[in-house]
Amino acid sequence: MNPVIEKIITMFKQMSMIRKILLGGLVLVVVAGFITMFVWANKMPYKTAYSGLSQEDAAAVVETLKASKTPYRLTGDGTTILVPDAMVYDVRLTMAKEGIPKGSGVGYEIFDKNEFGTTEFVQKINKKRALQGELARTIAAFDAVKDAKVMIVMPKESVFVEETKQPSASILLELVADLQKEEVAAIAHLVASSVQDMTPKLVTIVDTAGRILFEGKSEEEQARIDAESLADAQYQYKVRFEENLTRRIQTMLERIVGTDKAIVRVTSEMDFSKNNMNEEVYDPFERGGEFIRSRKNKAEKILQLDEEVGIPSSVNPITDEDEAGDKNRERVNKSDDTVNYEISRRVRETQKPMAELTRLSVAAVIDGKYDFQTDNNGDTKRVYMPRSAEEMQQFQSIVSRAMGYNEERNDQVSMECFPFASIDDMQGTQEKLTGWRMVQKEYGRLIANLLLVFVLFLFIIRPIIKTVRDIKIKVEQEALPSPEELTLLEKEDKEPSFVEMNANQQRDFFETMTEEQKEEFIQKMTAAERNAYIANMNAQDKARYYAEKDLFKTVNIIKGWLSEVAEEEEG
Repeated sequence: MNPVIEKIITMFKQMSMIRKILLGGLVLVVVAGFITMFVWANKMPYKTAYSGLSQEDAAAVVETLKASKTPYRLTGDGTTILVPDAMVYDVRLTMAKEGIPKGSGVGYEIFDKNEFGTTEFVQKINKKRALQGELARTIAAFDAVKDAKVMIVMPKESVFVEETKQPSASILLELVADLQKEEVAAIAHLVASSVQDMTPKLVTIVDTAGRILFEGKSEEEQARIDAESLADAQYQYKVRFEENLTRRIQTMLERIVGTDKAIVRVTSEMDFSKNNMNEEVYDPFERGGEFIRSRKNKAEKILQLDEEVGIPSSVNPITDEDEAGDKNRERVNKSDDTVNYEISRRVRETQKPMAELTRLSVAAVIDGKYDFQTDNNGDTKRVYMPRSAEEMQQFQSIVSRAMGYNEERNDQVSMECFPFASIDDMQGTQEKLTGWRMVQKEYGRLIANLLLVFVLFLFIIRPIIKTVRDIKIKVEQEALPSPEELTLLEKEDKEPSFVEMNANQQRDFFETMTEEQKEEFIQKMTAAERNAYIANMNAQDKARYYAEKDLFKTVNIIKGWLSEVAEEEEG
């Protein structure tokens, strides 16, 4: 086993029970973390296919997924369905083909299946249910609406006009977020426009929290609301006009005197009263003379056939006789002359705008000039210099033209020059931080972070490194041999010198050499090496060596050997 691992096991056995428990818990947490990461990295990713479904729609979707053996998960109390990421769009297309989800209620699909023998009453009920369902689905399309329920009351038809009543509707909303007034009014008008003869004032909208979001208003209440809306619109119009004019004048002045060196304020008075006038003007002399469009003459004259009649009197009055009488007198003289002249006609309709500007006041303040002067001590100071009267007159003329000055409206323009307070002056009133407080403000966070890193290294990282290093050194030292063993190993590992070699070792030593190397080594031998070499030779090698080295000495040695052999034989 690895000595380091053995040392760690030994140290673990020597730990107290509390430290063993803490270490075991840490190991479990680390192992659990790695297992969690492994499972998370290899699990199948799921993505939301549908969310916010009703129970009916969720059940239909789940049933279809089970039939197609598609894996799924349910979250959000069963209102959210998750499917594998790669199958989201396939599942949605499959569900759309089946007409799922249908949404809250039932729509016009109720008429997809016609049942034979359905009565007119049932058809009317189904029509109302379909209309309610379609309106509920449409309202649920709002982002802030989670679900909607629409109830429509259709009055009974009557043959009497005075007994005819208008339909009404009530809407219940389950909201995710609060709706704006405009959105609530839009829902009311949407429902009212979908039902014949229904008006928005007959629509009531409430939410699941019990709040009335919209209810029909009487004429007086509606008039009051319209008046408030009109007043608010008029105020917003006035504010926008003033802000626009202020921005135009101020940007113009700042391009001349510099940024943040001009202040402009505009106040306007407007007349929002309405006055519409229609007039028709007929002027026969507008064309410069008479112009006859048509003329008609008619004359009638009857001649008298009887004798003259005397002067009528009370004694002899004039009497009319009928056509059959002998004396009949008639005088008729008629003349009719009709002339039609062309007369110019102008129709004029005058309508005032939303607002009529009655008075305009502009106040502008600009900064002066500054000159840097050096005093006797050598300090440079900024000295304020007001603008001249000519410059102020020019500025006032420019502002008057930009605002559209009208003397008939009694407009007013005020142009002044004052020294502006600089940012340095405003900051000069604050207490200047020095010393430790300045260091704390400027570098406090940096110092705190450095101290945190230092403490972390000193009390956590450094002890861990030291402990690991000590364990490693101790294990290495224990693995090293003792001084006696080291001396013995050195003796064993040390190669003997040529003098210390025996005959076999010398023979092995020479076998590793070539003949040239062997001859060279023998010639360079010291006296001790040569004696050891000769002493370990056998008789034949020794004779050969001496024979090659010294012939006479070799002959004497052979003679000595022969004499010794002869003596042995005689004895």
